[in-house]
Amino acid sequence: MKILLVVPTVDTCYEHVPSMGLMNLYLIGKELGCEMELIDLTDVSYKKGLDIILSKRYDIIGITCNFTNAAPYCMQYAKDIKIKYPETMVISGGNHATLVPEDLLFNGYDFIIYGEGELSFREFANNCLLKQPLMDIKGLMYLRDGEIIKNKPRELIENLDTLPFNDYSEFDLEPYFKKSGLRYISLETSRGCVYNCAFCSTVKMWGHNYRHKSPRRIVDEFKTAKKLDLDFVFLEDDDVALNEQNLREFCKLLIKEDIGLDWGMGIGSASIKDESTFDLLAESRCVKVNVCIESANTRLLKAYRKPYTIEDNEKLCKNLNKHRILIHNHGVIGYFDETIREILNTYFFLIRTSPLWHISILEPRPGSDYWKDWCGKNDSSKYNLFGKANVFWGSKKLLIYVLYRFFALVYFLSPIRAYKAFFEKNKGVSYSYRIQYYVAYRTIKENLAGMFKTILQVFK
Repeated sequence: MKILLVVPTVDTCYEHVPSMGLMNLYLIGKELGCEMELIDLTDVSYKKGLDIILSKRYDIIGITCNFTNAAPYCMQYAKDIKIKYPETMVISGGNHATLVPEDLLFNGYDFIIYGEGELSFREFANNCLLKQPLMDIKGLMYLRDGEIIKNKPRELIENLDTLPFNDYSEFDLEPYFKKSGLRYISLETSRGCVYNCAFCSTVKMWGHNYRHKSPRRIVDEFKTAKKLDLDFVFLEDDDVALNEQNLREFCKLLIKEDIGLDWGMGIGSASIKDESTFDLLAESRCVKVNVCIESANTRLLKAYRKPYTIEDNEKLCKNLNKHRILIHNHGVIGYFDETIREILNTYFFLIRTSPLWHISILEPRPGSDYWKDWCGKNDSSKYNLFGKANVFWGSKKLLIYVLYRFFALVYFLSPIRAYKAFFEKNKGVSYSYRIQYYVAYRTIKENLAGMFKTILQVFK
């Protein structure tokens, strides 16, 4: 049985790394004896990507639909595949597929594997191989007489150490390294989140039950990554420090076994309680931490249901700076009644606490509470606005948009940041600066190409 897994074309100005989720499914399929292929069409035009997909006949084509701005392409892929290969089964999974299944099931998809996909995909592929029934598989959605049928949810994987161990021998990562200019990959060490932030859909996808890989498993993955001659590894979890003891044990193992690989992660401001953890981070060669500041206004932190305070943000930044760990602060603007003063409060907090920061515009992620309030939520023609710094809410749309662009201009004109981007000795740190210039270039190019169309869509 031949299975093709596809990372679809997506409108984005950010860099991309290999899909951890699809690599897991690839390895599961290989273990079952399937002929597996995986292609990444992220930076490929829709037409060229479709030609690649249609160049061979497959029994199953799985197209991940993680990002909302990829959904329009995903919706069209299935229609075009079915024209040439009507007998091919087309399936999907990922955040958007899970949370807005009607977009795909009413546009040619046979099945959606919703939520955590590894166990459901294993059973699905195995049943296809053995020609056994599919309709009762847990974690599956499909259409019956024009109605979406959602099977019982699949039990979450409690022990993440049982996930496939990827030695990368099946995958060519060199194109990613060449494109980014840095030899780095992302790793996943945990799933789930104990919080319930208003604009986030993580818990809808992965659940509140926070689970993590063991320190031993994570270090073994670092050892494998080290063999790839990497410059940097980034832990993609929403908050690596939700289990601080697990993080500490992981750092101790890195130090003890002298892995010698720079790494970074993202954490919440209130997750680290023991200040000695920062010593372990620095000693284990953690060189960068992404921090979701979100806002420097108590009112907005409460509106976003963030589990920390402005004081927590201050304390975390102080400790990271003290240990010479680069902070990448993230701020959010664009709440429907946010004032100019509140926007400036956030801006000045970011520039005061870290040399590396960026501001995003609030987007109503599918499955989040804010998604329900977005009047255009059923208009898939607006999906391509996601990830492009566009304002969805409020009476100050144009002003917020202009402020966002002004902040970006000020940031990128800094000679110190330009120097750090190209002459900083630590490659992981220099890349953190350099990628923002890459993002700026892509954003400017994109804006010049479709400026009038974008403005009409955002502000009409």
